[in-house]
Amino acid sequence: MKYYEILGLNKNATSDDIKKAYRKMAMQYHPDRNPGNKSAEEKFKEMSEAYAVLSDPEKKRQYDLLGDTRFSQQQGAGFHEDIFKNFDFDSIFREMGFSGFGGFTSGGKFGGFGGFGGKADEQQRGGARRGGFRSQPEDSSRYDIEHELEIGFMEAYNGSERQVNLSLGGGDVISTRIKVPAGIDTGKKLRVRGHGRIMPNGNKGDLYLNVKVMSHPEFIRKDNDIEVGVKVPFSLLCLGGLLDVPTPEGVKQIKIRPGMQNGVKMRLKSLGFPVMGSSERGDLYAILAVKVPIQEEIKESDIELFEKLKNSGF
Repeated sequence: MKYYEILGLNKNATSDDIKKAYRKMAMQYHPDRNPGNKSAEEKFKEMSEAYAVLSDPEKKRQYDLLGDTRFSQQQGAGFHEDIFKNFDFDSIFREMGFSGFGGFTSGGKFGGFGGFGGKADEQQRGGARRGGFRSQPEDSSRYDIEHELEIGFMEAYNGSERQVNLSLGGGDVISTRIKVPAGIDTGKKLRVRGHGRIMPNGNKGDLYLNVKVMSHPEFIRKDNDIEVGVKVPFSLLCLGGLLDVPTPEGVKQIKIRPGMQNGVKMRLKSLGFPVMGSSERGDLYAILAVKVPIQEEIKESDIELFEKLKNSGF
């Protein structure tokens, strides 16, 4: 077999030239791009054999010295088995975005690559060895895109749909509509399938949006719970009564018992964030803080009242 001719090279070709020529032809004849095409399959087998020989310094030296016919004769009956032994095509194909050797199983010049052996066979999933190139899921992670997505506190609480427009540079823009699930938190990722970079085989990687939930001027998130500080008049803490509490669902009222202390946490059940993947919710905790009036708010009559309370030990 005329290996240089198959790859479109001459004997002066460097190892770089050989690799570039093989990559170029693999892009054209790889089985992922030619499903069911027997002619392309044969061509792919021939060029793979040529590359396996010419990319190996020792095999290339023997081939250059002996020529086509004598080289094949000298290799003997086990030639096509040994030629690919310990040769890893997978890394080459993965770099080009293909899923491996392509899944040949029967027919063809080398019995469907049944004698290729080496890494191609040994790395079959589950450890099974079978004829042909191994087929594995395409590694598209190199073509994924990650981007930070800032989400408002209430948007994370309620969930939403929003438009995402990302500029990748060079005029490339990603524009898609996404669903933001209720209860999402900082550190979570939203995956948008098929919106990554284009792979050589025409498929696309995925877009991953790294979520950052913005803070709120009143509410503090603690996992799926919410805390909110509420100012309480001193008289209400002493005498008891109803207190308005702000929540994401609007103002709710809670009952203050007489003598309740400053700093107490009052629980409002199921008014926290939704728990993603379930029907449960967190809780809201109102943290009571005694309201101390500023000087401008104190009237003359208030001073007299405070003096009486002071003299009573309050």
